Amino acid sequence: MPMLVRFVVMHALVGFGLAFAVVGALLWFDVSGLGTLMSTNADGPLAAAVLTFFMGLTLGSVQVAFAVWFQAGDDHGGSGGRRIRIPQIFLPPRRAVAHVPVPARKTGGRA
Repeated sequence: MPMLVRFVVMHALVGFGLAFAVVGALLWFDVSGLGTLMSTNADGPLAAAVLTFFMGLTLGSVQVAFAVWFQAGDDHGGSGGRRIRIPQIFLPPRRAVAHVPVPARKTGGRA
């Protein structure tokens, strides 16, 4: 498996594991009656599965974003990229600048 794919998958799995823990805590501590509602309703397991999936999707994405963000400091130096000249057609037109001398006025000793 390529290194970047492994990086994303591993951090997404960490986020999904955290989501299982969060949903488990929500149901165990019966926050806002959520555990009771899901245990007494016939569609409770489906609701728990959907909540776990979308919480995992959210926290997995957050975990991958944090991992990429914190990895930004690991700069190994580089060549600075390729130097490719941009064609003139994509550049803004150059404007001619004319330097016109402006005579100074007397202000009567005030600055």
